[in-house]
Amino acid sequence: MQRLQAHRRESERHRAAFEQRRRAHEEKERLRWEQEREAQRSRRKEAERAAQDEYETRWTELSSTSESLGFRDIPWPTFVQPQSLDDITPAKVTRFVLSPSHPGETRREKVRNALRRWHPDRFGRVLARVDEGDREMTEEGVGIVVRCLNSLLERESQ
Repeated sequence: MQRLQAHRRESERHRAAFEQRRRAHEEKERLRWEQEREAQRSRRKEAERAAQDEYETRWTELSSTSESLGFRDIPWPTFVQPQSLDDITPAKVTRFVLSPSHPGETRREKVRNALRRWHPDRFGRVLARVDEGDREMTEEGVGIVVRCLNSLLERESQ
């Protein structure tokens, strides 16, 4: 009987040690996962800031030259420069414009700032410089952006 009790105590000690190692391993994995997630978040924020900086720089360059332009020369309000109209979506424009790194204090100001730049009357000066072959695609892209911004402004006004 004593041997049986001793065996049970020994078995319980092993089980407790195993559980302690398992919990320590799970905690270590949880911390590693959180650190990895934070690193990804940090890299994403830095990439977004870089994209915003690139966007502003490209607008400055665009305003200071009078060269002819193509669709890909336009600094579109997306984090990744679009290669076609399919790459300009309301979701991507919204994410870019409402990003914390986009100029403006409030969401409404961010949208209004973007609308000032993309308004068809103002953008017409840029559009006049777009090559004939890319003009229609560029006009459609501007239309997508403006409709998205108008929709955002309407939502923010409610």
